[in-house]
Amino acid sequence: MKTIFIFGTLTVLIGLISCKKNNETKPDDTVIYDTIKPLEYFPALPGSYWIYDNNDTLKVDRYEKYAFNSAGYTAEPDYDTLILPKLILNGVYNQYDSFAFVNGYSISKPSNSSYRDYAFKDLLAETVGSTFYISSSWTGHKNEGKTIKQDTTVFINGAKYNNVLITIQYDTYWQSMGVTIDNCSYLKEYYAKNVGLIKREKRNYPIDTVFVKDIELVKYDIKK
Repeated sequence: MKTIFIFGTLTVLIGLISCKKNNETKPDDTVIYDTIKPLEYFPALPGSYWIYDNNDTLKVDRYEKYAFNSAGYTAEPDYDTLILPKLILNGVYNQYDSFAFVNGYSISKPSNSSYRDYAFKDLLAETVGSTFYISSSWTGHKNEGKTIKQDTTVFINGAKYNNVLITIQYDTYWQSMGVTIDNCSYLKEYYAKNVGLIKREKRNYPIDTVFVKDIELVKYDIKK
């Protein structure tokens, strides 16, 4: 009788353990996520790097999985996952952050950005006259960008760069006050085709009216 009781107890325990294992949530490794390849004006290919004259650098580590909420802050969360290049920032973008993910001509938003901001902020647009998103609207202020020139030739540190896009960034508050975008812009960036960011200029509008050099490219290597 004692033997039957022990056997029955073991059978129940084995059954419970089996049920527990079957009910555990297992990672789904069969899901295939979209891989977003870099674009030609921001060729963030793994292994590539850019060195600027203030010793700031950019490097691309590798492709990594990035999960984010693609919905606006007033909408129901809509989570998505992509395989994106991981960009090591070293002061060039998203000040104080160590890395960001590249999604075409956008990078993941800074860690200290507003909760209203979308998951990515735009860096540029290829079409002259096109505006692109930088940050959300907050108390009448919203940062946007605009591409103002294309196919420009620029000389920097003895190097010639063709097919250059020039972009500006500005606060729409000043635009609403009647100031033209060109006059109220606070950042100007130059992107060369198949190279990336080659130059950045800044000014503290409305205190300053003249752009001054922030960084210029001195060396780079794009891995194909």
